[in-house]
Amino acid sequence: MNKVLSKDDIEAEGVNLIDEIIRLSDFTFDRLPMLDIIGARLVENLNAAFPDLTRVACEASLLSLDYIPMGQVIEGLPQPALLAVGIGKPFEGEILLSMDTTLLLTSIELMLGGSAKEVNFDGIEDFTAIELGFGERLASAVFAELQRSMSVVCAAALELDRVDTDPDAVMVAKHNSLCARMKFSVTMAGQNGVLDVVIPYDALEPIRPDLGKIYFGDRGEGQSTWHDLIGGQIERANMDIEVVLAQERLPLQKIMSWKPGDTIEFGIEDGQDATMVGSDTPMFKVSIGHRNNGFIAVQITEQLSFTEEPEEDGNDN
Repeated sequence: MNKVLSKDDIEAEGVNLIDEIIRLSDFTFDRLPMLDIIGARLVENLNAAFPDLTRVACEASLLSLDYIPMGQVIEGLPQPALLAVGIGKPFEGEILLSMDTTLLLTSIELMLGGSAKEVNFDGIEDFTAIELGFGERLASAVFAELQRSMSVVCAAALELDRVDTDPDAVMVAKHNSLCARMKFSVTMAGQNGVLDVVIPYDALEPIRPDLGKIYFGDRGEGQSTWHDLIGGQIERANMDIEVVLAQERLPLQKIMSWKPGDTIEFGIEDGQDATMVGSDTPMFKVSIGHRNNGFIAVQITEQLSFTEEPEEDGNDN
């Protein structure tokens, strides 16, 4: 099997550099700059997604983005590891996700309300059915965040297909097929785990031209991820609305003489104009009326323009 050697491996084994370059030429591929950007987006998304599941702060970071054969990916998997396979658009094939023991068991302990300090990582050879069940939930969350991260390039729709612990059962590409592997470090509650996302080059075929170019700003295909996120938060936000029917300027002496039972006339009639105010800002002119059920209602008649007044800094110079 072809194996990509690091610089230290080349020096240690006394391999001639020219021979190594010739050997690596068997893998003809172009680096995909947008995968680095997708990896950075995934880091941000994981930092928000894992705390929702574990209720503790998470610090994720992208350790490396490698282009290596599938065989080398399998050889480098920790034992045991939770292996999850995802499918969906825009990929033409399957995607492999790997979580090491530390990441999986730490997340499970925190999800159950325990402390990560109590987790024993020694002597674990396999996972129980319950642990695999929690692993499915974690893997589904990671695929959902990867789907969001892909939106910088194109619309994606990913879902978990299956989980396993046998590397031979999750071979998502041929042994010598080239893959892009994103390796992440995930730290929670003082424990440091490793997460791998492996995407075969063949699965990237539909979007490989887009991944080979770097895009700045809006892609021109809908709105950016951050724009959609902020827009969604604004749409779900609440704001208090007030309708100011009338305003009167009265002497303070008269106001202080009021007592329960007194009547204050404002001269308000149906159809009279009023002002709708939100966050102390006049927003609309409205007309007052009644609905058939007897409730008072207002009809917007005019939108008011808001002009921000300059703040007084108290400096007359």
